[in-house]
Amino acid sequence: LDLPPRLQAKCQAIVPLIAMGGATEAAIWSNICEVTAPLPSHWQSIPYGKPLANQRYRVVDELGRDCPDWVAGELWIGGRGLATAYRGDPTLTAQRFIIAGGQRFYRTGDRGRYWPDGNIEFLGRIDHQVKVRGHRIELGEVDAAFTNISTISRAITLTIGNPKTLVAAVISKDNQVLDTAHITAELNQQLPDYMVPSQLIQINELPLSANGKVDRKQLACLFVEVAQNDTYQAPQTELEKQLADIWQPLLKRETISRMDDFFTIGGDSLAATQLLQTLQSQHLIPTSVSLTTLFNAPTIAQFANCIESAWRDLGGNNINQVTLFEEGTI
Repeated sequence: LDLPPRLQAKCQAIVPLIAMGGATEAAIWSNICEVTAPLPSHWQSIPYGKPLANQRYRVVDELGRDCPDWVAGELWIGGRGLATAYRGDPTLTAQRFIIAGGQRFYRTGDRGRYWPDGNIEFLGRIDHQVKVRGHRIELGEVDAAFTNISTISRAITLTIGNPKTLVAAVISKDNQVLDTAHITAELNQQLPDYMVPSQLIQINELPLSANGKVDRKQLACLFVEVAQNDTYQAPQTELEKQLADIWQPLLKRETISRMDDFFTIGGDSLAATQLLQTLQSQHLIPTSVSLTTLFNAPTIAQFANCIESAWRDLGGNNINQVTLFEEGTI
């Protein structure tokens, strides 16, 4: 919302600002909104606007029925700009490109709603719906609540850890230091208790992915680093130290606590597979230690304990000897 006034402040004359959106699968641009100052006071974001010529939008519920105005649902795109398929991926094509009412549509995975004037409001990703403490939460709704706080320019809400914890990264207006306790109090006036983030971190700018979208994985790692500074525990045993030495370059981290969760600090299934391959090549784990072991014991302390237990089950080897074996000596 701060972009239009910032643009006009930099220009000598009134400059038209056109907001556009859409998906690569639907000719990239599918909607348009001409933004003029002053912005309506009830806007919580720049709306998507209306479909471009020869393009069509639907907002549908879980059964594919059109949602009434103001009711959120999944955004479907149709029209002449629609792609034919994902090349070489018939399964994904069948999932995303569907026929409804005799017309083809692309299921974007985005959430939105129609206004009575025909404009579409973008509400974020469907997969940003999370479950915390038994409650379903739309992260976009929490983000929107932050926009009602005068000292905040932007906020991104996400979950970390297991069980999931709601946290938020916030950017202040005019680079002022934020009073997080006051912000939390203001959120409590707008949201039920379970939707108020338990931790706020002030940042200067949002980390972005290669395609310019907010990199939530980097944000999650930031929260872990903050927690790590408060609760860092150095690896203790020789095996824990070896695991930390392998994790650090794999996850691109300078230090790792023995209590860090592999998947919370940046690991994924590919990195987990690479980790297991490295451990196997260095003969640090028996064949009984698998990806399932790591998923069930994702910290260095837990994983090391599982490895030690697996070696003992094979014949009671001394773990200090086992972890120091060089390749070819087993």
